[in-house]
Amino acid sequence: MKYLKYLGFLLLAVVIILSIYVAVSEGNYNIKRSRVIKAPVEVVFENVNDFKNWENWSPWFEMDPTIVTSYPDTTSGVGSSYSWKGKDGSGSMKTISAIPNKEIMQQVDFNSDSKPEVYWNFTKVDLGTEVTWGMRGKNSFGEKFYWLFKGGIEKNTIPIYDRGLELLEQYILTELEKHSFESLGAVDYGGGYYLYQTTSCKIEDIEKKMSEMFPIVIKFMSDNSIESSGKPFTLNHKWDEQNNTAMFSACIPIKERVITTDDVLTGYLKPQKTFKTIFKGDYKFANEAWETAYNQLVAQGFTEIPGAEPFEFYVVGPKDSRNPAKWVTEIYIPIK
Repeated sequence: MKYLKYLGFLLLAVVIILSIYVAVSEGNYNIKRSRVIKAPVEVVFENVNDFKNWENWSPWFEMDPTIVTSYPDTTSGVGSSYSWKGKDGSGSMKTISAIPNKEIMQQVDFNSDSKPEVYWNFTKVDLGTEVTWGMRGKNSFGEKFYWLFKGGIEKNTIPIYDRGLELLEQYILTELEKHSFESLGAVDYGGGYYLYQTTSCKIEDIEKKMSEMFPIVIKFMSDNSIESSGKPFTLNHKWDEQNNTAMFSACIPIKERVITTDDVLTGYLKPQKTFKTIFKGDYKFANEAWETAYNQLVAQGFTEIPGAEPFEFYVVGPKDSRNPAKWVTEIYIPIK
């Protein structure tokens, strides 16, 4: 019995010592991890800002596939939130502040004694976006005691945050590559006037030339108070893959004919029967889109007009969205 008594005193002493140690130990923490993602900052911010996207990359969903989430009407921006329930417990998170494309502040509730703050910082860099994901707070006595036997909150959280940023990058890069082609068949294009500039260049320089020409046309319209009547488009005059050259015009539709004396000219696209294809995605898939359009044109029994000039409208482009997967281009090929 003496031994049991001494053992009881020893255990009590250990508990007291551990309690004192835990009580005086540092409870504050600030854990953060960073990663550079080769994507526009707007795209990275958008994916983090909407809680519904988290299921696509959150490391906790990978660790526990049984997690069940609940979403309110608002899942993006200040005031948005979501809650979850999994094998390791339940919790919720809400966004308390946000500066578009710069930072997000959130509060997480693990249904415990403390509610740590989760923060995100987004910085444009040469390679894309540097994203920092962090969490800071103060552990309660019970939480400090728990983490004492788990190796510490930092040791357990850092690998999870590293994995989360890796999964976020994988998901975003996969999303940026998404593209599709849909051929709608024969449509009647109504035609109309347009302002334009024309150039010849190597095929690989087309995008660069377009970025130089469209601003000139837009400035001319602004200087002369001319309103656009539609989305910008390019009119393809010649395409010579053998010599790697192309001749095209950068055009913007207008309501009526304008007499010009500058290097910006007025043209007229006549009403005509065309084969229409909708291309969604990055312009780097444009060649594939045109090949699909021509292949479908033949497959559906149509014939291109020899010498005709096909054209493409940029319905949604870089100025509308920084996410190339959301760009929409309409391809029109004149047919008999």
